[in-house]
Amino acid sequence: MPLYQWDCPHCGRSEDFFASVADRNNRQVCPECGLYMERVISRAYAVPDLAPYIAVAGDKAGRPVEGRKAHREFLKRNGFREVGNEPIKPIRNNFRPSPGAIREELKRVVPEVIRKRG
Repeated sequence: MPLYQWDCPHCGRSEDFFASVADRNNRQVCPECGLYMERVISRAYAVPDLAPYIAVAGDKAGRPVEGRKAHREFLKRNGFREVGNEPIKPIRNNFRPSPGAIREELKRVVPEVIRKRG
């Protein structure tokens, strides 16, 4: 996604926002004063290609993957998913064991742990 610069004409704050090309003109609210910001038309910039790396798994294990396109194809071909660029989704865990269930699990596990440490 491209990066767009927005300036607040009210308080002077400047912010950068990532947005798709289709959403580039969606107005942004200033985090400082809460009023609408104006998008700044700025020069384009180039992002360097992905640096080559050695794959540790998949069909290219131990061999280099060179460039962003080769990286995307490598992930897709091997059914891999890139981790680290997506926002972390909250985990909903509604499991609430009863006190009796916890007590029973401890009765089962503690003797085993003591025996192993023995």
